[in-house]
This record gives sequence, structure tokens and C-alpha cells, in this order.
Amino acid sequence: MKILIRLLCILVGALTLSFLAAKGVLASIGRWYEMNKARSFDDVSEAFVAALAVQAIFAVAGAWLADWVFRKWWHKQPDRQ
Repeated sequence: MKILIRLLCILVGALTLSFLAAKGVLASIGRWYEMNKARSFDDVSEAFVAALAVQAIFAVAGAWLADWVFRKWWHKQPDRQ
């Protein structure tokens, strides 16, 4: 049971941080870059690849953070099995 809860926490953490990065930061930077700096479709596609890389980094960071929080929480439980 512990492993399922841990995997669920990791998945939720990764998706949450990845979503927040995409909607909060990358979307606004992407719109600004597309309107002000991009000269061709190649510029936009390169920015898209960079945004995917950043989002993947945020997903890994979210998974690590969720795992760390879960481990801290699990060790504080007095009736853990």
C-alpha cells in the first residue's frame, strides 16, 4: 500500500509542477517571444523545443519534491506499518 501511495504522490507532484510551469511561466514567455522576437517559424519551433525541455525538468523536480515530502510525512506517522 505504501508503494502505491508513494507512486501516486510522485505522479501528482510531477504533473502539478509541470502544469504550473507550462501555464504560469512558459505560456506567457512563449506568447511574448512569438509576438516580439521570433522572425520565422524555425524560431518558434526552437522555442517550443526549449519549453518542452524546461517542462520536463520541472516534471522531474516535481516528482523529486513530492517523493521527499512523502518520505518526510511517512516517517512522522506514529502508526506506520
